[in-house]
Amino acid sequence: MVRLATVGTSAITEKFLSAARKTGRFELVTCYSRTGEKGEAFAKAQGFKGCCTDITELAKSPDINAVYIATPNSLHYAQSRLFLENGKHVLCEKPITASAKEYDALLKLADEKGVIYAEAIMSRHFKGRKILFNALSEIGDISAARIDYCQRSSRYDAFKGGEHINIFDMSLGAGTLTDLGVYCVYAAVDMFGMPQSVKASAAFFDNGADKSGSAIFEYDGFTAALSYSKAGQSAIGSEIIGDSGAVKIGSVSQYADISLVKNGKETKLSGFPERDEIMGDEAIKFADYIEKSKEFKADYNEVSTLTHNVHTCMDLIKQSAEIKYPIKECIL
Repeated sequence: MVRLATVGTSAITEKFLSAARKTGRFELVTCYSRTGEKGEAFAKAQGFKGCCTDITELAKSPDINAVYIATPNSLHYAQSRLFLENGKHVLCEKPITASAKEYDALLKLADEKGVIYAEAIMSRHFKGRKILFNALSEIGDISAARIDYCQRSSRYDAFKGGEHINIFDMSLGAGTLTDLGVYCVYAAVDMFGMPQSVKASAAFFDNGADKSGSAIFEYDGFTAALSYSKAGQSAIGSEIIGDSGAVKIGSVSQYADISLVKNGKETKLSGFPERDEIMGDEAIKFADYIEKSKEFKADYNEVSTLTHNVHTCMDLIKQSAEIKYPIKECIL
């Protein structure tokens, strides 16, 4: 059983733990919080044995062998490095680092320490991926792809009203590309591989945060158009078009709500899963990488290559769209 700690007490951590508990693969040992009162409340609510307010002490603890990190993006690199240096397996929320260079450095460290280092991307591990790839094999040669994740933020009105919202704070490595656009990049690179070229643009709020963006990935024989926004809600989803049909994807972040269109007939292949189901598959795979390392080594290596390629494309988008991240020095 994986002896798990968590760093971060946000809603996404609660959702991950809800799914992880149901897998039966994790022992919830310790949660970290900067304040003891909040940590104790979170530990009690989530079923941890205890809480900790010293992250270095937690990283060195022999009571845990793995950690799930879900903190502001600007903290991901330093916190992941701390746990990897102390021989702990790390599952870190997206974006796992601020650049491909940072990711490669920590993956090398993880390999040297003999531990797992992975990004928490639901779609790659969910069973809907197999449904999607089977459908893609039915539509012939790809001629165009439109990959979209436009979701109006639940904090948008508060932000527009002048409230400070972390997800719109670029000094925390936040913004729309790192929150939503990354799923579009994952989908494109997962389905089609590395593009031949990347061109991108973005629109910005007054504070410098990217509110929406688009990117063109050029492949041999077709282009993939990516779009993402936290200031509006898409109504049409994504679509992959081939010379023998098309695949419609309602959610690229989950590889869910998939339909195959051929000869004028649309066939529904999947709906939307429960959150525990899709995050549960992610949690199970993390446990498999740790406890069944030989059996799942090839898949782990494939995922690691995918993560490197995704963040290489993310770097190119940031450069092309001139997205700036004035990240402050990280203090653990």
